Amino acid sequence: MSNNPPAAGILDEIKSLTKHGTIYSAGGILGKAAGFLMIPLYTHYLSPADYGTLELLDLSVALFGLAVMMWMNAAIIRYYYEYEDQKNRNEVISTVLIAACVVGLLSAAGGIFFGRQLSSLILKTPIYYKYFWLLSITFFFSTINSVAFSYLRAKQRSGLVSTLGVIAMVISLSLNVFFIVVMKSGVIGILYSGLISMAISAMVLTGMTVWEVKLGFSFEKLGALVRFGAPLVITSLAAFALNFSDRFFLQKFTNVSTVGIYALGYKFGFMLSFLLVQPFDMIWSARMYEIAKRPNGADLFSRIFRYYSLALVAIALGLSLVIKDVIGVIASPAFRDAYKIVPIIALAYVFQGSFRFMVGGIYIEKKTFSIGMISAVSLAMNLFLNFILIPRYAGFGAAWATALSFLFMAGLAYFLSEKVHPVSYQLGAFGVSLIVASALYWGAEKISVSSLVLSVVLKLLIFMSFPVVLYLVGFFRKNEVKKAKETAQSLWATLRWRAAALPE
Repeated sequence: MSNNPPAAGILDEIKSLTKHGTIYSAGGILGKAAGFLMIPLYTHYLSPADYGTLELLDLSVALFGLAVMMWMNAAIIRYYYEYEDQKNRNEVISTVLIAACVVGLLSAAGGIFFGRQLSSLILKTPIYYKYFWLLSITFFFSTINSVAFSYLRAKQRSGLVSTLGVIAMVISLSLNVFFIVVMKSGVIGILYSGLISMAISAMVLTGMTVWEVKLGFSFEKLGALVRFGAPLVITSLAAFALNFSDRFFLQKFTNVSTVGIYALGYKFGFMLSFLLVQPFDMIWSARMYEIAKRPNGADLFSRIFRYYSLALVAIALGLSLVIKDVIGVIASPAFRDAYKIVPIIALAYVFQGSFRFMVGGIYIEKKTFSIGMISAVSLAMNLFLNFILIPRYAGFGAAWATALSFLFMAGLAYFLSEKVHPVSYQLGAFGVSLIVASALYWGAEKISVSSLVLSVVLKLLIFMSFPVVLYLVGFFRKNEVKKAKETAQSLWATLRWRAAALPE
């Protein structure tokens, strides 16, 4: 492979992926920020029991949703790009939308019919059966809403997806305030809020989708979609268990306080996924099918991974450097030790981001059974590591079990993807960036100053030295260095011109 492929193709792709990924990320950040701001409201008007009830309901619906809807979302995007003509593409969307309506209606009917039994199973009492009635109807709207959103993602309309997501969030939070503060309805008020906002979103989006694609149905396409998506149900359930099983092991082998400290640290480490992995995946899961059809598709895959993995490592390093000071400011002394596991969890999501990229070749070749196998084997490994490491090392053991499991997943994805869709990823460059970042983090941990401001400044300087050290060890290629210099000179010239144009 040439060390100096044409720059235009890779630069255009990087710009496109960055633009769409930034839009998705901005929408997600707004949602998370708004949710964070609502915490004081929830904790003031809801009792701990109410809050725990909502958590159990959310977790149950999320788990059921993964089992029911995951195959649809991934299959839509894959088979949308299976066809070149718009007629077949529209039939794919319409087929899944009709199937989603049927699945959603059956699920809602089951939830309503077995409401008392579900309440007894999950909440230990049948008296909350109305909660499950509301959740069941909400789930129906959520199912068709998910298909409509996947259609917009397939069309790479990131701005519209994020805008609609923010509007839905504003409606939902406004209704929450109304039902909790004004009506003082508690848990059932939040459920009504979710139902109303989801129904509005689903009706608007479904109407838009039907208007564009019209209604049509193909049993042949549905069969292909189900065969492609069914193994991904295993993947989703395994990922869910892989991310949350360690809490149960910690509760079993340690105590609730350890679980709380670990959960706080995990949330900060998970920011890497929230800030980069998920937004990038939302656009990449659609874009990769177009890139794979190009004559230089494999080369573009390799080079995009080079820059993507560098971004993963850079953000993980920055997060790891400042997290001790951040938690020291915002958390009580009882939670201060949470910072110790953040770098390990951030590393875990570097590996998870790599897995999600490398598994693309398997999606492209429609070998989704392999993805289910990777997930099942990795889950078994994670449970084994949790059992071995957590009794001895508590939160550290849980964090390393997560990191090693994601590394194992990424390794399996690389091995199996290269067999069906060879790319020749630049793993050496990935390894160099990890080693340099680890060395800088180790050095930063040796620095101890009493001033918070000085500590933050020193760590920011260490973070800014990351690309310099990479340059010194020969990480960057000559054409990359040349392009970076040209870009810097162009920006400097633009800034000077704008400064000169300002009135004195």
